[in-house]
Amino acid sequence: MPSLPAQGLHHLIPLLAGLGTAVQLLVLAALVLASIVCWSLILRKAILFRRVRQQSTIFFDTLRSGHDLSFIAAAARRLSYTSPARVFLAVSEQLGVVRHQHRLRLDHIGPEALSLTHEHLRHLAQREQEGEIRRLEHGLSFLATTAGVAPFVGLLGTVWGIMQSFQAIGTRGGATLAVVGPGISEALVATAAGLAVAIPALIAYNFFLNRLRRMETELDSFAEEITLLFGSYLVEEIQRQEGRPTLHRS
Repeated sequence: MPSLPAQGLHHLIPLLAGLGTAVQLLVLAALVLASIVCWSLILRKAILFRRVRQQSTIFFDTLRSGHDLSFIAAAARRLSYTSPARVFLAVSEQLGVVRHQHRLRLDHIGPEALSLTHEHLRHLAQREQEGEIRRLEHGLSFLATTAGVAPFVGLLGTVWGIMQSFQAIGTRGGATLAVVGPGISEALVATAAGLAVAIPALIAYNFFLNRLRRMETELDSFAEEITLLFGSYLVEEIQRQEGRPTLHRS
């Protein structure tokens, strides 16, 4: 005599198998929705990274053209997509605060004062850099999650469809291809759909992540560059106000 758990499972399997079509439709609907969101993210990120690259080239050309900081800041305001310009603008807007906080005067300009000022500027640049990295990587986690989860969601629909096919075998009392073929072929569609969603998401995630890491390296170097640039600018401003000869940047 079958045990009570076995009897409960015997009645549960037909019920679950009867939900097979509904579960498969839900799985496919979820995969289609995930695919739409992923492709939307991919297109938006591709446009964003392209604009960042183009505007970064323009900004670096402006920065190294020898113009004064006010001209560079004005150019940075027009280049709203590029991270170096946004970091430059954010730090330049804090120069007055840095100078007031450290109370730099000509008589006190020395290794200690300059070191504190550079450290403060470096901290500001790094803080803005971290904010830019977060802005650029927004949405990449969804691509990574979709790439990892979509195949298993598709597999869930496949398993449920195969379970429905085996239930049909038990109901009809035969295992002919006409009985199991349609159900299994429909079930495998869910696995194919899961892979079709996951593969582009994984490729796009790795591509954008590599681009982001290169940008992060560039921003690290740029943060150090503008730290020295703004530090020299503050010293020259103080010397100019005190009527002393300025030290020109090389």
